[in-house]
Amino acid sequence: MKKNRSTIIIVVLLLLVSGYFLIFKSGFSTIGEKDNEFAVKDTGNITKIFIANKNNQSVTLTRVSKGQWKVNDKYFVRPDCINTLLYTINMVTVKTIIPENSWYTVIKNLSAVAVKVEIYKGDDRVKVYYVGQETADELGTYMLMANSRTEENYKQPYITYIPGFDGYLTSRYFIKEEDWRDRTIFQYYPYDLKTVTVEYPGADSSFRITIAGKNQFMVDNPRTGQKARTFDTIAVKQYLTYYQSVDWEVTAPVVRKDSIINSPPVAIIRVEDVKGKVNTIKLFHRKASVVQENKYGRDYQYDPDRLFALVNDKDFVLVQFFVFGKILQPVSYFFR
Repeated sequence: MKKNRSTIIIVVLLLLVSGYFLIFKSGFSTIGEKDNEFAVKDTGNITKIFIANKNNQSVTLTRVSKGQWKVNDKYFVRPDCINTLLYTINMVTVKTIIPENSWYTVIKNLSAVAVKVEIYKGDDRVKVYYVGQETADELGTYMLMANSRTEENYKQPYITYIPGFDGYLTSRYFIKEEDWRDRTIFQYYPYDLKTVTVEYPGADSSFRITIAGKNQFMVDNPRTGQKARTFDTIAVKQYLTYYQSVDWEVTAPVVRKDSIINSPPVAIIRVEDVKGKVNTIKLFHRKASVVQENKYGRDYQYDPDRLFALVNDKDFVLVQFFVFGKILQPVSYFFR
């Protein structure tokens, strides 16, 4: 009898444990879809991601080719941002089950601050969920799923995370179009270049590099066409590598834009690749702020850290001397 009683107790316990995992871990809703499967494993098949907040602000990210996305069908997307988002979509998982007596408070907070995320494969919407704020310890993120067909919210919210990552996920689902834009100005391997021209309107140190073939270069004055008879080939090759990754920092305020772009530029950089495509950027001084006037122990009339830039006569942005300093070399850089 004792043996039978022990067997019955074990069976009952197993049933209880199994029921717990079915109800709480599997998270089946009354609609028949799991309410805790936030992750999309095959992110390579995702074609569109829509993110919106409670203020009717939204952003749509659309895959246009392998590895390339566009934001709102206007600009190419920053590779680092979309890769981080896709990784998050792939890896997000439930960290903690929220007790039922806390559901109301969590869902109330989600309704106030959460962003809605819709994920598509082709024309099919395969995932809908809401991303809320971080937990008090900043190691988890409140989320709530909705039915991908009906958009009906499930009852149970969860705390989610990415295994092995200490932090929260809220900041990866951002809305501002400008933050998604690709900020690349130049991205060339040296032998993808045909010519690189740097002109300094206020100085006699302009130069043009022509790439004729492997280890075959010409350096001349773009104004006069006078060729340099001797120059350091290694310096030329090193200089051309600087164009492999050059980005702008942020878009510049439009205040005084016209007066700035109509003033004499500090430098004009013109790059033509082997396919004949030309990228041009004009750089302009930025007046130093009161704080910057005595920065680094000397007086500055102009901002010592940043320049205004006009990219291809279209985008008015700010760039950093930290990025452009190595490009803004005088012609003497190439002489031994």
